[in-house]
Amino acid sequence: AQAALLRFWEDLRCDELSVRPMTTVDQTRSAVRAFSACVKDKGASSCAAERAAVVSGISSAVKGECAPYTEDFFACFSHRYRLSTCNDATVGKLLKCQEQLSGTLLATK
Repeated sequence: AQAALLRFWEDLRCDELSVRPMTTVDQTRSAVRAFSACVKDKGASSCAAERAAVVSGISSAVKGECAPYTEDFFACFSHRYRLSTCNDATVGKLLKCQEQLSGTLLATK
């Protein structure tokens, strides 16, 4: 689970370098709708800009909403999981937050 989480954050950092991050959940929902419409009309291969906007928006929202869990995770990571508060639940809470929020945003109709 920890390796998957680290890969997730590395992917987000790479994506954030190429697109401007969104600031609101409403903008992200709008981007999801635009991407869905683009895929329906043009096919997935023609919607790179819309996909980038969705990735940027979701990563920005997750960064803001899951910040407390991210701080806990990186505190544990930087101390090599030697803190008394570091356990599987630390990673689990962060993953759950990320999954729920991204799932909610991607389910936008």
